[in-house]
Amino acid sequence: MRKIFAVTAILMLAGCGEAQKTQAPQALEKAELPAESVALKAADSAPEPLKVVVPQMAYSYSYVFRLPEQAIAKVQARHVALCDALGPARCQLLAMESAGGDEDAASAKLKLRVASGVARKFGAELTGVVAGAGGRAVSSTVTAEDVSKDIVDTEARLKQRELLVARLTEILRTRQGKVAELVEAERSVAAAQEEIDQAKGWLAELRGRVAMSTVDIQYQAIAAGPAAARGSLGDAVVQSGSLFVAGLSAILQLAIILAPWALLIGGVAFVARRLLPQWRMRRNGPVEPAASAPD
Repeated sequence: MRKIFAVTAILMLAGCGEAQKTQAPQALEKAELPAESVALKAADSAPEPLKVVVPQMAYSYSYVFRLPEQAIAKVQARHVALCDALGPARCQLLAMESAGGDEDAASAKLKLRVASGVARKFGAELTGVVAGAGGRAVSSTVTAEDVSKDIVDTEARLKQRELLVARLTEILRTRQGKVAELVEAERSVAAAQEEIDQAKGWLAELRGRVAMSTVDIQYQAIAAGPAAARGSLGDAVVQSGSLFVAGLSAILQLAIILAPWALLIGGVAFVARRLLPQWRMRRNGPVEPAASAPD
């Protein structure tokens, strides 16, 4: 009997210990739960980090170089070679012009489209080529246009029109509504699709302006070379000959115009000189000879 009572007491003590062990973690969990919930609430109420929007800029570069006349054509060709070295994906030739003397170009122009990421470095290379040919940069201009608003507005308009087309297409697919409503829906889909195409084209142009920068280059001569001097002297000789011929032609024209009047006036003067003495003699009578003095 004592043994049974002792075993029962041991089992009861063991059960109490296990109960205390199981209650302790639950108490800890209940004690820790408010702290976790507070932390979660604090995390949910924390403000989101601000998103930095990088402005979309369209850059344009303009350079004016002054160098010897005989080097203009060579420098222009080297600049085109630099563009070709970048490849069509990063540099494109838009326009090329040269004009001036008979042998060398007195002035030239070049227009390129260069990737915005390498545009500044490319401009430094252009200036280096000109300096190596004995020239210098007269002016260098960089202009930027912020097209971020245009891009955002175009994207928003594009999404609205695409949503409208999707809704109208669903109406046409299910054939819900009257015939007149379906016809009007088809017209609206066509108009909205046209606006979508225009918006996509404008958006592509804006993104292209951001990705590629325009580079305008002008070449001016420092001084005229020997060929230009010879050309100027020849032009002066030709011009003087032209002036001489023009003056001679003017004199001949004046002579032709005055010749009839000269003949008329000369004839009148000749007749008057011949007839005037006779007319005077008839009017005054014969003139008596003067009496001679007595010896």
